[in-house]
Amino acid sequence: MNVVCTIATMPIQFSDEYALALDSLSVALQNSYSDLKEASLSREDLDYSRLIVNRLRAFYCAQDKIKKILDKQVAQAGADFFVEAILFSLKLFNEVEGLKLEVASERAIQRKRNAIRPDISIWRGDTLLAAIECKTQLGWRQHDWAFHFDEREKKLKEIFPTATMFLLVMTGCNWPGFGNDPRSGKQMLCLLKDLWPTQIPKSFDPLILETPIERLLEQVKCL
Repeated sequence: MNVVCTIATMPIQFSDEYALALDSLSVALQNSYSDLKEASLSREDLDYSRLIVNRLRAFYCAQDKIKKILDKQVAQAGADFFVEAILFSLKLFNEVEGLKLEVASERAIQRKRNAIRPDISIWRGDTLLAAIECKTQLGWRQHDWAFHFDEREKKLKEIFPTATMFLLVMTGCNWPGFGNDPRSGKQMLCLLKDLWPTQIPKSFDPLILETPIERLLEQVKCL
């Protein structure tokens, strides 16, 4: 009788540097928040704008490189990352300034089906003070963005009459801007001039800003 012996082999161990980097992202985010909270960021020096712009540059440049490495035709969309960068800055500003507001994302303004869920909302208790819609650019909606904004604001004020509606656009690329709308620079803000984040220099230059994010922060402080 022949007996065949099999020897179990251990799986080959390897390290995936990319997975390790992804695992560390949340830790880096939390550490960054803690460090920046103690850093005395200055609105006058546009430190909050610098923070957001640097993150946008890093994210979009990384996605551009990944697209080339993997031969992808389209890079990962940056809309969610843009919201995250603004949300991070607003939460940081709220805590540093002691405003005692609640800053949320995708929170329904009513407990009902199909309720409005702003990209970012600002609350005091159960009262909505402001809603911020974030768009990377308005090229796809360059002819009807004002109508869409007005409709959104109307629905918002039917529920919270005193709430302020903001529209924050990442870049002036691919669309003609807000034109002569009197709300431009107040309720409607565009962060970057006519350039994409991959064109942002590593050394922060305030001249690339169409409207500093500090303009929004000042209004939030007065809510």
